[in-house]
Amino acid sequence: MMTYIGMAFAGLSCLVCVANIVNYTLRMVKKKRGETTHRRTSTIHVLSIVFSIMAYVFAGDTLGAWVFIPAVLDPATLFILAAPILLIRVKRRADREQNPR
Repeated sequence: MMTYIGMAFAGLSCLVCVANIVNYTLRMVKKKRGETTHRRTSTIHVLSIVFSIMAYVFAGDTLGAWVFIPAVLDPATLFILAAPILLIRVKRRADREQNPR
């Protein structure tokens, strides 16, 4: 029974990963075409990680570390890892514009 619950969480993690990939791809295509949308679409940044962890907790050795593949492939997860670097760059750029030498 626990394996089935783990498989369900792994499936949810895959679903979130695919939804985020499609969302980012559509954003890039619209940006390339020059289309501007006033409506911001939301990506779920933490949900694939949470579902993968829950799948590992419930399924354990049955599914193994394979349940973390959707979380690794999810572009929203990669954004979480890159966010501190991007924030530091934005802050440095703002400081340079504010205090020109």
